[in-house]
Amino acid sequence: YASPHHGFAAFYTYLEFIFKADCMLHFGTHGSLEFMPGKQVGMSGSCYPDRLISVLPNLYYYAANNPSEATIAKRRAYASTISYLTPPADNAGLYKGLQELSELVKSYQGLRENEQRGATIVNSIIATARTCNLDKDITDLPEEDFDCKEIDIEERDNIVGKVYRRLMEIESRALPMGLHRIGVPPTAEESIATLVNIAQLDRPEDKIKGLPRIIAESIGRTPEELYRNSDRGILADVNKLQEVTLASRAAVRALVMVSTNSEGRVDEVNPLLRDMFSFFGGGSPWKKALTEAGFPNCNDSDMKPLFEYLQGALGLIVKNNELPALIKALDGEFIEPGPGGDPIRNPDVLPTGKNMHALDPNSIPTKAAVDMAFIVVDRLLEGLAKQGEYPESIAFTLWGTDNIKTYGESLAQVLALVGVRPVPDSLGRVNKVELIPLEKLGRPRIDVVCNCSGVFRDLFINQMNLLDRGIKLAAE
Repeated sequence: YASPHHGFAAFYTYLEFIFKADCMLHFGTHGSLEFMPGKQVGMSGSCYPDRLISVLPNLYYYAANNPSEATIAKRRAYASTISYLTPPADNAGLYKGLQELSELVKSYQGLRENEQRGATIVNSIIATARTCNLDKDITDLPEEDFDCKEIDIEERDNIVGKVYRRLMEIESRALPMGLHRIGVPPTAEESIATLVNIAQLDRPEDKIKGLPRIIAESIGRTPEELYRNSDRGILADVNKLQEVTLASRAAVRALVMVSTNSEGRVDEVNPLLRDMFSFFGGGSPWKKALTEAGFPNCNDSDMKPLFEYLQGALGLIVKNNELPALIKALDGEFIEPGPGGDPIRNPDVLPTGKNMHALDPNSIPTKAAVDMAFIVVDRLLEGLAKQGEYPESIAFTLWGTDNIKTYGESLAQVLALVGVRPVPDSLGRVNKVELIPLEKLGRPRIDVVCNCSGVFRDLFINQMNLLDRGIKLAAE
């Protein structure tokens, strides 16, 4: 917190008394006004945010995925926020040497049983992988002078599988597709990128399975099994996981394309989709896309609620409510409130153009966040245990924004590491913890060193107490 310099203070004074502005419009995330010295809440005349904004109405465009800092703008600068959509994120893809490496892997898949050519291609894969510095990630990658003719096909598959898995990790990293423009809904391509991410998640509270799970179950597998085997570098399952990923994208693309106009945008969701599974008597477009991708046996009863959910989410993604909300605010009208957070995990954040609020801090971590936290912790410790032993302690930084987006997942991860489970009461408030016996936990309790941000400390005082009780319970 630094006191404002004279130019900063003069700017607000000029707007109020010389320019005589009717309203102030800030663009976040985020400005400096709400972080000026003064009290955390309940501003007085001696607090800089109060003195600077004075009596000017303060409207604030704010990224929909950052309700924690938007809350600070509301508390300390009297802001009425108007949420805007974050840029859609798509797969990073591959380029240069990584693309060449991907082509070599595909060549090997067609010639793997050819002793001479298969081994030669694996030698090229090893050399190219080292050129791309993948040996920094794949610690047991053979040296360049290693001759793959000396090993059998199973060992060659393992080498190629580990390289391919790493390539798929790089290719699937999410990168923002440019910047969002206020009042300009996403294009169809941008909507596909967002919907693919929404479709990945299981939503047990809505009795909806994620699309990767539906596809995997159609071939008698589970996503967890595919991920686990892919992590181990089993080439067949690395391939299968990539096929599931590509099929998911194809199915979501088919859903969006039906409602896409000639300009590549979705004006409104096609009403024909309401009767999904009698689309011209030949099955839905996404069912056809999955069949063409090699997964014809996906369960219709699982797909129906998922694609109804995605259809609703698509309509909310493309709804243009950001500029109309600003016009209503400038006219002194009511701005509809709504939750902020990650629109992928919680599509209730959509449509944007709402006066954001966060969540009930007493309700986190939610059951879904706790379940996901235990999965993440188990995978983390499983990976670390492969290096020889469990860690004695792990450091965590707890951020307010992160825990609001994930409904307390980071907080639940800390409790999971020490072997403690949060327990909600009959009203859904999380105010108790229970110790998991070591026999059931199946591993040592891990010490955790927590560094909490100021926002987390101020917003989640009850969760700080929950952490304290959980750590003491484990220590005793």
